Amino acid sequence: MSNYFLVVLNPVANRRKAKNQWPEIKKQLDNLGLNYKLKISRHPLHLVSIVSHHLITNERINNLPNAIIVIGGDGTVHETIQGVRKAQEVDEGIVDIPIAIIPSGSNNNFFNHLKKEFNVKANIEDTMDDPKILMHDVGLFTEHIKKQKGLFLTNLGIGLDANVFSLKNNFRTHKINLKTRFQYYLSIIPTIYNLSTFPVVIKANEKKYELKKVFMVSATNNDATREIDLMVLKRKNIFQLFFVLMKVIFKHHLTVKSAFKIHSSNIRIEIPSLEYGHADGETLGSRFYDLEYYKFRYPFLV
Repeated sequence: MSNYFLVVLNPVANRRKAKNQWPEIKKQLDNLGLNYKLKISRHPLHLVSIVSHHLITNERINNLPNAIIVIGGDGTVHETIQGVRKAQEVDEGIVDIPIAIIPSGSNNNFFNHLKKEFNVKANIEDTMDDPKILMHDVGLFTEHIKKQKGLFLTNLGIGLDANVFSLKNNFRTHKINLKTRFQYYLSIIPTIYNLSTFPVVIKANEKKYELKKVFMVSATNNDATREIDLMVLKRKNIFQLFFVLMKVIFKHHLTVKSAFKIHSSNIRIEIPSLEYGHADGETLGSRFYDLEYYKFRYPFLV
């Protein structure tokens, strides 16, 4: 029987602040006398292979971890669950490993759905001393053209926001300073200038909707219901475009009164043009889409 925790650390989360927080987090884990194994991410999507390999290898010797402690933001949690699911595709005997989140990213929206505030010492002690399992909804998607399955904790977007995240990911390897920040914001201008609209076909609630001149499709994992919230934005004017852009850049909750909205437990969309997509800020690249959204429940330690 296993009696250890798998700790996964994304050292570049929140502009490398997660790496600086690790000594204090390690101190708290050691003070609790926890037996743990540390794995460190070295590049985007690295944790997917790290977690899947660890689980597949240890399942063979009946030594799966009690839980996975994730140090990072939404993207790090995303990669960890993706790694669990990848391992399950190889070995069906691997169960959903509960996840405890130590929010150290620039975007911790998903953690905020689980807890409203965080203190390194207090929260680690509370979670590890008296762990409680909370089953929480996670968004899933199937992309039928490329036969790809994936997940999203909070948001899966196509169009404007995905273009912005793609640019941001290109700057991940750069040293964060005033110059690179300026270069990043400057690079957004031609992206907006060249932004084109695209048609979308939506199937949900036994109805079919055909929309033209769309510039963004955003699916949100609604933590208050078992449904997916789909919001479609059509270009009306330059002011609305920049309003949405500022919301995306500064990670504010996006609400647009004039948007086309659908709420359903199962939604399918088709986009017959090459568009950028993202899941929790992780780029899906530029592609055509035949995309289906739904949900499943995953265990978290709180």
